[in-house]
Amino acid sequence: MADEQVELASKDVFVLLGVSVPENLEIGTKRQEQGDTKDVENESVFTLDEDDKVYFMNVVEPLVVDVTPPDDLDNSSTDSFTQTEIEEQRWYNPTLNTGLEKSDFETLKRLLAEIKNTDPTKTLAALIKLKMEKILEGPYQNMFIALNGFKVLINILECNNEDCMENALIIVHEMSQHYGIQCSLCKLDAVKPLINILLFINNYNVKYLASETLQNIAKLRKGRKLIRLSGGIKIIVQMMNVSKYVLPMHLNNMNETNRATVGLMNCCSGILRQLCRSLKSQEELWETGFVQLLSQLLNSVHSETQISIMSLVAECCRTRPEVVQQKTNINIRVLLKELNILQQIIQFLVSDITQLAEKAAETILCMFDDSLAIYDILLKYRGMETIFKAMQKFQNEDHVMVLVITLLWKSSLHTKCRQVIEKDPIVDFLLGLLTYKFDDRVIGYAVATLSELWKSESLRGKLRRLAVPQYLELLNTSLHSLVLAHVCTALGRASSDPQSMEIIDEAKGFRLIFVLLPSLDVDEFDKYEDFYEPQTIIAVAECLAMIVENTKFNLNPLKGMYEAVCDLVDLLTHKNLDFLAAVCHLIDVIATFEENLKIMVDAGIVEHLSNLVYTEHTNLRANLCKALGKCCKIGVTARRFSCQNIIDELIKYTQSEHTVIRENVPLALSGLSEDPLNCVRIEALGFLPFLKECIHSDNPKTAMAAVNCLSNVRKASAAIGQFQECSKKR
Repeated sequence: MADEQVELASKDVFVLLGVSVPENLEIGTKRQEQGDTKDVENESVFTLDEDDKVYFMNVVEPLVVDVTPPDDLDNSSTDSFTQTEIEEQRWYNPTLNTGLEKSDFETLKRLLAEIKNTDPTKTLAALIKLKMEKILEGPYQNMFIALNGFKVLINILECNNEDCMENALIIVHEMSQHYGIQCSLCKLDAVKPLINILLFINNYNVKYLASETLQNIAKLRKGRKLIRLSGGIKIIVQMMNVSKYVLPMHLNNMNETNRATVGLMNCCSGILRQLCRSLKSQEELWETGFVQLLSQLLNSVHSETQISIMSLVAECCRTRPEVVQQKTNINIRVLLKELNILQQIIQFLVSDITQLAEKAAETILCMFDDSLAIYDILLKYRGMETIFKAMQKFQNEDHVMVLVITLLWKSSLHTKCRQVIEKDPIVDFLLGLLTYKFDDRVIGYAVATLSELWKSESLRGKLRRLAVPQYLELLNTSLHSLVLAHVCTALGRASSDPQSMEIIDEAKGFRLIFVLLPSLDVDEFDKYEDFYEPQTIIAVAECLAMIVENTKFNLNPLKGMYEAVCDLVDLLTHKNLDFLAAVCHLIDVIATFEENLKIMVDAGIVEHLSNLVYTEHTNLRANLCKALGKCCKIGVTARRFSCQNIIDELIKYTQSEHTVIRENVPLALSGLSEDPLNCVRIEALGFLPFLKECIHSDNPKTAMAAVNCLSNVRKASAAIGQFQECSKKR
């Protein structure tokens, strides 16, 4: 018996073993989806690493390949088995080859031999018989792969007999729905003959089968790469360039040829949608001039075409943060704006087809990441009104509803768009969404939009009466991070209104918000992100600071909360820099009360703040300076900070390119200068010219802090001079 070695991608083995394979797995790569954007020296040759290869025995004698998992065999070599034992082990394993008999193997082998016959009549007859076999069953496909059946069929795809080609393609198409078969087709490079069929064959039925097979192959990363390297994108785009008179026609009014043309076009758009998961394919797609076809394709009366094209556009516009210097989708967004395609996409938001509205919302959301031009487009084409209609239409479709209300929130960040939203029907609808039952994200973005509407003074009375009490209720009932984050932001803004603050006080709002900060028992500290997202904790800290600043408490809001103040100090050891910046701001505010300041000093705030001074984070540097200045007002804290080399690091802050940092440095120096020795250090390090410039700052706090620091330095210098004179006289 002769054996030959055959290479297969390692994941093909799952199929050969009769084990199900996840559909989203792809062969031969440990890289991420967009990994094929990296340059390769010889892109035309696709190879597998040794780790991605596995060798198995392909039996060319009457025996079939061994599909029994290694764990089911004993420790002895299979060479020691008798022929009968091997037959039983391979073919009569009830868990792997259910329904297969030895005759199945004999029949398949005979059919493949007949297909190889040079007589087209016999080949066609064998193909017709093969179609009647169990080609969709896993065990049969295992046997088909083992006997190199696909190699035989792919050779038929390159023959001149159209009937043989069509029947062979029907078999390949049916079997290509399974992952293992897709891997095998990629290995045998079935892509080239399939693309040639699209280019040279006139039979639309054959073309349609080839395109659907390519769409199945394109589910794999390797398949997408092979299609791109074979020049498939340009050919597929050609298949979609149908007559502009065909697309406005309904299928019932078309002749058979036009129906076939539309069917092929829809299938080709599905291939492109799969290919656009690769950034290189996106770039090549737009270079073919595909964008020029978009308008007429989107104007089609065929919903399948519109959905497929919108899915493709949404995929191309999607921002991929993990990809450095991603420029392709930015160019696509510009083209969508310049060619007035966004006008069509906005109208799809109120389409009767849910999937089309969903993809339209995804695409428009991506536009907000690019430039401010999207706001002008929304205003020009009545996009705000369309978004509101879409919210009403899809309020029971939670996934679409989340996308649409996110659009409304993003739009509310722009003044002119917000003026459109300020109408009573929209505000009332948003207030109703605060009790939305299907998805908490809808509640979160409804709160976020209402929070932006607080900027309108005419709406504050209504929001105070109807929205603020519901915000406080959500603090008690909601566990969703997005909801809590936006509720805290909304309450922080509402605290600027004295009447709203009375409502917050009556509900003990300050404590309700404060308990959202993590309890920093040592065991819980590293795990707090399991309960709340960082943005929630940041919003909580900022909200607390705004409440204290806006209400000007006569009494300390943290009075008697000793452990809570200590926990707040411990938050300064966290690794999230944005979070640390918000905590420093809160510490700066509550340090106004000497009682809190004493507790924080005892809890180790000097050491914690000193450890943060080496940061490069802009907001953290700015807020750290404020906290440093406040914490120096008690005891010998200023001296303790100087022992941590704080002043030496602050000189670097004065050279920062960020104004917000430079303006806050005098606040830190003002507190540190309360200690005479620090004054000497401040003068020695050359801070005085910087402080003299800050006296003329437009920020009154900065100017006053600079004046105070210079005054302390002069007093210290005068005292030192007097001391030196006294020493000389003695």
